[in-house]
Amino acid sequence: MSDDFVKSSSSHHEWDEPAFLQSDQKLTLRETIQRHGKALLLCCIPFTAAVLFGYDTIVNGAAISMPAFIMYFGEKNSSGLYLPSLWTSLWTSMSALAQALAATGTGFLADRIGRKWSGCIAGVISLAGATVQYTAHTRSALLGGKIVSGLGIGMAMAAGTTYASEIVSPRLVSPVQQALVIFILIMQALAMGVIRIFVPDISEHSFRTVFAIQWGVGALVTIAFALAPESPIYSIVNNKQESAKKLFEWMYSDSADREERFNYLTKTIEEENSQQQANKARYVECFQGTNFKRTLTIMFLFGIVNLGGAPFLSQSIYFLISVGLPAIHVFDISVGGFGLAIIIIIASGILLKNFRRSHILFWGTVINLVFNLVIGALYYEHGDGPKWAIAILMNLLISLQAAFMQASGWSIAAEVSSYRLRAKSMALGMMAQTFTTWIITFVVPYMYNVDSGNLGARTGFVFAGSSVLLIWGVYALVPDTTGLSTEDLDNFYEAKVPVRKFATHKAAMQS
Repeated sequence: MSDDFVKSSSSHHEWDEPAFLQSDQKLTLRETIQRHGKALLLCCIPFTAAVLFGYDTIVNGAAISMPAFIMYFGEKNSSGLYLPSLWTSLWTSMSALAQALAATGTGFLADRIGRKWSGCIAGVISLAGATVQYTAHTRSALLGGKIVSGLGIGMAMAAGTTYASEIVSPRLVSPVQQALVIFILIMQALAMGVIRIFVPDISEHSFRTVFAIQWGVGALVTIAFALAPESPIYSIVNNKQESAKKLFEWMYSDSADREERFNYLTKTIEEENSQQQANKARYVECFQGTNFKRTLTIMFLFGIVNLGGAPFLSQSIYFLISVGLPAIHVFDISVGGFGLAIIIIIASGILLKNFRRSHILFWGTVINLVFNLVIGALYYEHGDGPKWAIAILMNLLISLQAAFMQASGWSIAAEVSSYRLRAKSMALGMMAQTFTTWIITFVVPYMYNVDSGNLGARTGFVFAGSSVLLIWGVYALVPDTTGLSTEDLDNFYEAKVPVRKFATHKAAMQS
């Protein structure tokens, strides 16, 4: 890198890093909790959105595998009861489409009425969706309930991920996003355990009870966001500085520290506004100039696990039952799989804390490629042994995807967005996540189901192929954000620094 390039890039903005950012980076875990304890406490609010999302994804994929559900909504042929591919696709995918639409709309809504009330409205909508599902007696009515629930979930996750990235110090954005993924997995494990309890019960009451639990989760989101303070970034962008100051006064006891944090946030937002003709953020700006690459990266990172085969893995219970494994034992493996995912994410956060997240993501896509190849190859082996091997590999891959692809990807995505466009950038990211969930979830049953493509485990080959593209995408699009502030990223993208050189460019600026 030439000296002229470094000088020309650094001349546009001041590159001196605020003292509080340097101080935050040196804190131990205990010191971090002490200094940012109240901010971390507020993160429990967006975590309720993760709880809602986690429970719904399991209800969508696992509840249709319950024997009672198949008896009520399924059909029968010479080989026994089954769910038609069309309805399997619609039930598991249309909620995701609704989430995509709602997440996009939340980008507008969250900038207009705030993150707080957007999340509260989301909880109310999810309650309505749960009611429709619980009372549904036809396939179409059940589908309608899933769509309504999807609207609430999409809104909640868009508002929640935005709120989580704005309420904490820049140095904590990544760990908080990883914690968001952990909360999703914890709820998925709990939901799987709840469904497992009702699997032996073949009465209609069993699957309706699973639907009814959504009322409790939706109410939790509604109450949490109703009691939440508004995001400081929303307050500053909308000229409500006093509201933001009051929140900083509550979160940080040291007056000099909170003043520096508030001034840094205000300064960064003002600089982002100065580069635009209007103060109000618009979706079109996310696709203009240097923002386009940032938006594309965020959408890629939110959609990466789906493109890597997560929708196929989420239907592993129904898929494994369809190939002849006992339902009760398939649920047991799945519960253990989600528990393992939680352990792996926490362990990887501790053991891999000195590794760059972009490198973890890269090797995660490589692992995904290998596992899908092995799953596909096991199709050609006969007997129960290969079937159990497929079951174990699919559930293990759920854990590895969550730890190395989803947790890393979401944390990087939250850091890549600018403050000014954060609500809309994160909404587009959530839209990409839910849209890819919808399209792939809809298509996957037609790949493996006996009344359609009948690929069975060979479906793994499809996602092995997509993993090759993901490996290239990580290399070409994903920056190493370790140790970089939002202001650093603003300047690097504006200076058109290659994403693979962000870390070295930062070092050059400081030398």
